[in-house]
Amino acid sequence: MDGPLSGTRVLAISQFIAGPFGSMLLGDMGAEVIKVEPPEPVANRALFGPGCNGESFYHLAFNRSKKSITLNLWTEAGRQAFCELVSVSDVVWSNLRPQAIKNIGADYATVSRINPRIIGCYVTGYGLSGPYRDRPSFDICGLAMSGVMSVTGVPGGPPLKPGAPIGDIMAGTLSAMGVCAALHQRERTGQGQLVDTSLLDSCMATLVYEFAYYFCCGIVPGPLGSGHLALVPYNAYHTKEGWMVVGPSWPRLARVLGLDWMIDDSRFSTPQARLQNREELDRIIQEKLMEATAQDWLGLMYIEDVAAAPVNTLDKTAADPQVKHRNMVLELDHPLGGKVKLVGNPVKMPGSIDDSSYSPPPTLGQHNDEVLGGVLGYSREKIDRVLEEGKAHIDELREHLYKRL
Repeated sequence: MDGPLSGTRVLAISQFIAGPFGSMLLGDMGAEVIKVEPPEPVANRALFGPGCNGESFYHLAFNRSKKSITLNLWTEAGRQAFCELVSVSDVVWSNLRPQAIKNIGADYATVSRINPRIIGCYVTGYGLSGPYRDRPSFDICGLAMSGVMSVTGVPGGPPLKPGAPIGDIMAGTLSAMGVCAALHQRERTGQGQLVDTSLLDSCMATLVYEFAYYFCCGIVPGPLGSGHLALVPYNAYHTKEGWMVVGPSWPRLARVLGLDWMIDDSRFSTPQARLQNREELDRIIQEKLMEATAQDWLGLMYIEDVAAAPVNTLDKTAADPQVKHRNMVLELDHPLGGKVKLVGNPVKMPGSIDDSSYSPPPTLGQHNDEVLGGVLGYSREKIDRVLEEGKAHIDELREHLYKRL
């Protein structure tokens, strides 16, 4: 595939969401992403749920634009093949825990000795250093410890995880950005670089204005439902039929709703007054919006340039004309037959990224011959020996690696 990262080879040892999502972004930008996997399905591939041709929806979601090879990195042959790939690659990418990374010889100290130009990107729960570095972590852990869950939900309610895995997605995205920056730096220096990102740090980065609020006044923000710390009105409202959201648009919103009297009312005439009377303002708006459907109200609001939108379910989003226009639903040929639909690449670069050229998520070991034979020049006999040795030592791999994912 062509693209701004064409000619860049990435070795990805990653499972679940943060690692696979971030490396998929690099693949979508044209990098050759080689997914190094154990000889049997684990994590994403083994997760229960719907799929396509026996491939899990979890694997399909995060592994477009990649190749798959199966290496047992606890065998001499598997480790040797990995080291040889490091010598001809640009990036080693992983979201295993630090000790697991070191155990398989994929830590930056090891790979940079093999290839001084290599960029090592490690997406971990808490970072490569610090008192928590070896703790296990998933999206919900970063969201909880960072404070994201403390500001999610309704006042007085329990802490809630956002519906989307925003911690993992953010960590993967920032890691991909770090790799791009390191590649640019290497153009100037000729040297590789360590990119160290964590789930906790990435989740904190989503709270930039909430922390600024706390640092400025000492008040710890709490959950506001769909509201905003400093802007009112800014919320989700129920209508006669359907839900909708309204962003900062005062006093235009009052005029659209036929509530012109509110504009000069002392309770709502200034931003500070609206914040102090948030509940009353939202009550009045909510009562008015129940007089018509979301579709009717939105038609009026778009005419008056009010920032508003429907609260869509996923089926409606997938069918939306703007989503279709932006090619945000891809339909790719699956290697085992049929089609698979996936969310598209949100980064559009005409002339550099062609949505029609993305490759579908690979089957397990689909590119063993292409990579081991084509990239490393292994003979048929040597490829078979490496793969057979990996399968023969699968129990050792389970014992030492899987428990440290």
